Amino acid sequence: MGSIDNILGKVDTLMKKTDRFLEEHLPEEPPIDYEKEGVNRKHLFVFTDTTMTYNGKPFMPGMTIGELCEIFGHYERLAEPGIFIWDSMGIIMVLDDESGEDSAPVSRIMINWNIELDDFLSEENLKWLKNRCPHQYFTGKIVVGGAVLGRGMHIDDFLKKTNLKFDNNPFPLLYYCDLYDWDYTKAPIHRREEYYTYCIKKSDDGNDISHFDIDINSRGFGDPPYEGPEYEKYINVDVE
Repeated sequence: MGSIDNILGKVDTLMKKTDRFLEEHLPEEPPIDYEKEGVNRKHLFVFTDTTMTYNGKPFMPGMTIGELCEIFGHYERLAEPGIFIWDSMGIIMVLDDESGEDSAPVSRIMINWNIELDDFLSEENLKWLKNRCPHQYFTGKIVVGGAVLGRGMHIDDFLKKTNLKFDNNPFPLLYYCDLYDWDYTKAPIHRREEYYTYCIKKSDDGNDISHFDIDINSRGFGDPPYEGPEYEKYINVDVE
């Protein structure tokens, strides 16, 4: 068994080296023509596996609502405690802390192109949900993993071009990308098992894009780099 394991180990090492070689020697993609592709340049969002920027300024969940208001401008509406909305942009930020204080950290940031509300909801519930949605939707597209994303697109067209890996298992309408390569020693999140996730929501008919959001998630058992020798370089110091 030892010799078989040794052979399999060498094969695995060779495959990893081959993958790295191919990644390093892939032809460079031409830069995105923002105007042609319909990217919103007034509100320019660019997301990679290690950065998030708005008009060139870095931001991320875990920053306080006060810090994010310095980047995005003051929020336009407090829909309810913990839900801050920029109606003119189509942006929602959510806090687990409902105090409303500027020092409270943001746990979720959502860019909305279209939010579908179920017709069978009661008038009261529909009113409640509409209050939690932007009065206007985000116009144009954003850049995610080197590819444009936005309304009027099919998810398959995006997945063919992005350099990030999204998975919709087990939710057919939700595509997730876990950001395990982020340098979490410099991230404003304070629990050692936390990490960032990008999520894309398809429209209910599957033919359009509904929204894009960035969340703080918690690692499950065995998710990298939660365990193993690489663990320490990704984590913040615990906050008591």
